[in-house]
Amino acid sequence: MKCTILKPLLIITLLFYAFAASAQSGAVYSFIFNVDSELTDFIKVERNNRKWFSEFSESEIFPEELIDSIKINTEKAFTDKLQMPVKMCFHIDKRGRIYDSGGTGGRLEGLPSNTFKGAKVDCPENNRYIRYQVQMYNGGSTSVTFGNSKTKTKPNLRITAVVFDENKNKVWKKKIEINDFANLRSIKRNYGDFDVTKSEVLSPADIYTIYIIGLDELMKE
Repeated sequence: MKCTILKPLLIITLLFYAFAASAQSGAVYSFIFNVDSELTDFIKVERNNRKWFSEFSESEIFPEELIDSIKINTEKAFTDKLQMPVKMCFHIDKRGRIYDSGGTGGRLEGLPSNTFKGAKVDCPENNRYIRYQVQMYNGGSTSVTFGNSKTKTKPNLRITAVVFDENKNKVWKKKIEINDFANLRSIKRNYGDFDVTKSEVLSPADIYTIYIIGLDELMKE
């Protein structure tokens, strides 16, 4: 008799916990992605390989599709890590305007730039809230190679992730640093009498590749 009563109760209990687990979700509410201008703003121009040269600042525009890929890959990585759906959490005002990270001071645009308190309002009913920071700067241990020569560019990547519960109790934190990207490919283009060598800077594709390498490392046990 007891067995017939306990079985339905056990099933109900298991279903309840299964439903509770399936209802869990996470939000990346702050995603700071900074790239040092030393890695992107230097172009050397030489005319016919003579000694005359000039230096000037000219950064490539970061393609929107690469920004989208960064968001998608980040969501997937945290989804797999936390075993729950994870999405970007943007602040949206009463007029429906979306506020993101902007694109000034070396910061990658189009990413969430929210506070924990704001995320609780903009993205309620989440179980996990993620604060995430990516920094790339010139200070690694190994130069990027261009053909048979080395450049002055030595990328260093630092990623810090902190996961909070709904009461802002820290449930997971990890920080990684990678300073060897010697095999990144550089780009060289020819414009008439000028050879424009971009071996001293990182392209958007380089930055994306560095990030994906770091993201994979961050999610390792």
